[in-house]
Amino acid sequence: MLKFTVLISRPSPNLWVRCACLLSACVLLVIVSIIGFNQHFDTKYLYVAGLSWWEGSNAYDPNVASRLGANQSLGSFFYPPQIAPLCLFLGAFPWTQAKVVMTLINGISAGVLAYFSVLLVKQPQMKRLRVKGSGAVWFIPAIVLANPFTLNIIVLGQTTLIVAAALVGGWYYAYRDKWVLSGILIAISTIKPQLSLLVILWFLLERRWRILAVAAVTTLIFCLVPMAISGPIEVFFDWFATLGKHKTIFANVLGTGGVFSLQDLFYAAGIKVPPLLPLGIILTGLLWWYRSRLIIDDVIGLLMAIALLFGLAHHYDLVALAPMVAAFWRHVHNRPQVTWISLGLLFTMLFPRNLVMVFIHNNLLLQYRIFLLLIMTIWLLVMSLAENHPNPV
Repeated sequence: MLKFTVLISRPSPNLWVRCACLLSACVLLVIVSIIGFNQHFDTKYLYVAGLSWWEGSNAYDPNVASRLGANQSLGSFFYPPQIAPLCLFLGAFPWTQAKVVMTLINGISAGVLAYFSVLLVKQPQMKRLRVKGSGAVWFIPAIVLANPFTLNIIVLGQTTLIVAAALVGGWYYAYRDKWVLSGILIAISTIKPQLSLLVILWFLLERRWRILAVAAVTTLIFCLVPMAISGPIEVFFDWFATLGKHKTIFANVLGTGGVFSLQDLFYAAGIKVPPLLPLGIILTGLLWWYRSRLIIDDVIGLLMAIALLFGLAHHYDLVALAPMVAAFWRHVHNRPQVTWISLGLLFTMLFPRNLVMVFIHNNLLLQYRIFLLLIMTIWLLVMSLAENHPNPV
């Protein structure tokens, strides 16, 4: 998704070129949405859960889901109860219209994600780091909207765009003294705990109690319908019971090609290791310990990278690295000497994996994106530390 970092260093002065980039991204987004209209694999599970709750049934009951149209051989409903408002909204429409609604929600989320990524460049937490020029306004939205991972999410009807937009927005407002908005957005992001966990941990370490309180209350409000149907405690036990089956679904099994994590990298190398999330939590703690030496708006990109590397993610979840676009733009936009290095690394990360598989059949080499993200994460960390300017804590 970071392919166009070369444009960071040398944005075109030609307004028409900038307009063409953004317009092309929007056109591509629309075309892919139309072509992929009949897929929406993940939307189906959200839709059936909404139907279940509308009729007063337990969405985590596989018998209910099968009766309402879910293919249980392809997996159960694994989302936490706070996703109920989205599911209920989708379930209020006929299936064909629900797919259109989910496409629109994801398209809007992509735009919101791009908007906050631009704000991290144009209105950074430290004013002296503000990047001049309008290149970010044109090229960052083009990167986010035309990203192949963004397009894949829209075709599948996945929720990563919603979560990524909420996380970046929640982070932005948290450091601009808008704690209510931040808390609400963080609550929305908890529909995918594997992506939001480390950001929530960061706010715990920062003692951002008001943000966390708003997030907790908002999350409970989101859960009201499922709690009323199944019971305020029972609904969470029902959700927890499904999590044991999550890793047995074909798309989540190590070595199947869809999983993105360091654990999967070790598996491809013939080394079986336990889940590495505890190590990711430790790394988050270390980042927090040295936070006074970091640019705070770089940290959200670093946390997203750690969540992807040390948690359980899929390749399309790389769209959550959008704040890294802002971070690299801020650091290298005036350093043409690193343009070609960034171009090579980022283009390779973006290059379609299916095409690589035509020429490379080694499972370990096919984990190249993990190697690249490790390099990008370390690179960003070094650049952030090199600034060596204390941030308010």
